[in-house]
Amino acid sequence: MILLARPSPQGDGRHVVAVFGVGLVGGAIVQALRRSELAPSVELPLSWQDANQRADDLLRITEAMSGVAPEAGPIQRLDVVWAAGAAGFDAEWTTLNREIAAFEDIAAWTRSLSSRWRSATCVFHMLSSAGGLFEGQRFVDADSIPRPARPYGGSKLVQEKIVHGLRKEMPGYIYRPSSIYGFSSTGRFGLLSTLVSNAKKHATTRIFGGLDTVRDYVLSSDVGGFIARRIEGAEPSSQTFTLASGKPASVSEMLEIARKVVGRPLYLKLDVQPSNASHITYRVSALPQDWRPTDLETGIRLVSRQLALSFEAGALQR
Repeated sequence: MILLARPSPQGDGRHVVAVFGVGLVGGAIVQALRRSELAPSVELPLSWQDANQRADDLLRITEAMSGVAPEAGPIQRLDVVWAAGAAGFDAEWTTLNREIAAFEDIAAWTRSLSSRWRSATCVFHMLSSAGGLFEGQRFVDADSIPRPARPYGGSKLVQEKIVHGLRKEMPGYIYRPSSIYGFSSTGRFGLLSTLVSNAKKHATTRIFGGLDTVRDYVLSSDVGGFIARRIEGAEPSSQTFTLASGKPASVSEMLEIARKVVGRPLYLKLDVQPSNASHITYRVSALPQDWRPTDLETGIRLVSRQLALSFEAGALQR
């Protein structure tokens, strides 16, 4: 996890942000905050597997909060961001329950911080999953009811209910992105970054959905920037956001855009009986007014460029 701090925009004191999970979206949040001069930062370990170790780690993180940028004054605003979770779409409850236990610990720890620094405004941010909650639904809007089709979505619904409980004591934001793609130097690759990377290496990519499966894709840096703006907001209030493009594309359309951008053939392995073939689309009316998603072709070009730069940097280091 990463701690960041800056002088509070509301006056004397500090604004501290704790980001749990620095993969594709968590890393994008941190990058966006660093661009807005939210610094310095401290990286600290947190055990996801051992509850006792996690409790000790959280105590150390609390101590570190007191020591990051103390010259700015007392803590006036504290934002806790949950962007963690290594379990994939097909994960079972045995794996997901461990993530829920870690999430419950972070939520309880956040509640303790609001008691420790009573004069500070404490805000909680949770990264959920529109795809997990609305799998198989078309034209999702503000009135759509989550109906998870698999344990992954069920676990996100459990976590959202925990945030609803926190909202009785502090502002709590829930973000429901559609299918996220992007580049990250850490964490696992998503489908689009894997496609681009494998095309450059003439390697095969496995496609789990059907070619006619319709999905909605959003760039990780767009999601990270949107969450960063909520963190920097002067008057936080509990809200739930659907973050989608509102412009769905079939898997075959997405593959054609990727092939065009990369300029090389795509080597694909298609599932005869795809396990991830349900359509998921969203109405534009469900999206936040200040949300400006990057179009798919532009986003894939950006990811391709970032991957190329990463490959070049790796080659230079070798």
